[in-house]
Amino acid sequence: MKLLFQHVHAINRALPVLLIFVIPVSTALTNIVLGVLCLFWILDNRTDRFASWLGMFRSNPVALMGAAVFLMHLLGMVYTAGETAKIGESLSDGARFLFISMMMLYFRDDTIRRAFLFSFMAAMGMILVLSCLLCLDLLPGLIPVWGDSQNCVIFHDHIKQNVFMAFTAFLAGLQVRKPGIGWIRKSLWMIFSLAALVNVLFMVAGRTGHVIVMVLLAYYFLTWNRAKSLVAGGLVFLLLVTFAWINPANPLFKRAGIVMEEVKEWQLDEPADITSSSGLRLEWMVNSLKLIRQNPFIGTGTGSFEAVYGRLVSDTQMTPTDNPHNEYLMTTVQFGLAGLLVLLGFFAVQWHYSGSFQDPAQARAARGLVLLMLVACLTASPLQDSAEGWFFVFMSALLFTERPSIRKFLL
Repeated sequence: MKLLFQHVHAINRALPVLLIFVIPVSTALTNIVLGVLCLFWILDNRTDRFASWLGMFRSNPVALMGAAVFLMHLLGMVYTAGETAKIGESLSDGARFLFISMMMLYFRDDTIRRAFLFSFMAAMGMILVLSCLLCLDLLPGLIPVWGDSQNCVIFHDHIKQNVFMAFTAFLAGLQVRKPGIGWIRKSLWMIFSLAALVNVLFMVAGRTGHVIVMVLLAYYFLTWNRAKSLVAGGLVFLLLVTFAWINPANPLFKRAGIVMEEVKEWQLDEPADITSSSGLRLEWMVNSLKLIRQNPFIGTGTGSFEAVYGRLVSDTQMTPTDNPHNEYLMTTVQFGLAGLLVLLGFFAVQWHYSGSFQDPAQARAARGLVLLMLVACLTASPLQDSAEGWFFVFMSALLFTERPSIRKFLL
């Protein structure tokens, strides 16, 4: 029996590594691996397994705040105005945050941590190569993809791919700053980072990713040596200007122009054009604020957004939705200002806790993840999405785990 549990534990150590590879690739595979991971996590009940998990809430404030987010969803069921299916979906979104503490039990091991990072970067490297081939019309037709040569998305839509690729560019950039790795490895990481940056800005039409990568780029240089930042930042700027000059009809400029036109055309209290992405978002924002005004303190309950929004616009020509494409609005409608404070408190605890890390590279990577999510939540509801939600949860588990070793964080 003891030998059996050792095998179960070994498998469960490998499953997070597999999971982070499939998250950017396939939602179906993600769900399968998650199911197996949950099963083996339960079976991996060594004498201290559940005791260690409960102890994580006492020792790690990020784990504790993850439990608070789940508790918020649980309490919201008491007074919810939502339908059963949506309540279940929303509750599962909240339960996802428990995985942060569950996976922290494994990420204290440096071997798993490094394998996890390598697996994610390998998956994104594969996607980057396929995306570049698609851009050049060299991708074999046998490979099914989401996009085309004008919007080079591969396995997921443009929002998800750009979010993942923006963080990939940031992590690869941090590798460039790692001391003592040699100029060959440093050059390879630099090429990888720049290629991912160009992919986000000029190959994929994901506005959320465009903003995220700009924010991460600014944070990257602000946390570096001033002289090196000026030189490297200048070179990156020249590179981006060159790509923009070579291809003025790139997704970055196109999407920016579309946003400006759509915002100009939008009229307050008038139904937005159903083809206007920005117009619809503005309409959903205004109506969500009306819903918040009606129930400002504790909201309308877990999974209630679609129901209460539908009632608000039922006698109008406005477009119903189950998602305002803004995580802050989604949270405040359902859980009120109290819920918004819990969500912002979660991010604040992450930011503050990362300041205590001995390894500055881990601190920068962790704060980069927080910045990514803070920006993503302004233009989408990533915590409601399967791929982005699981990405954030498992990256949070990795980056905010207290490790007994003080070995350098990066690969």
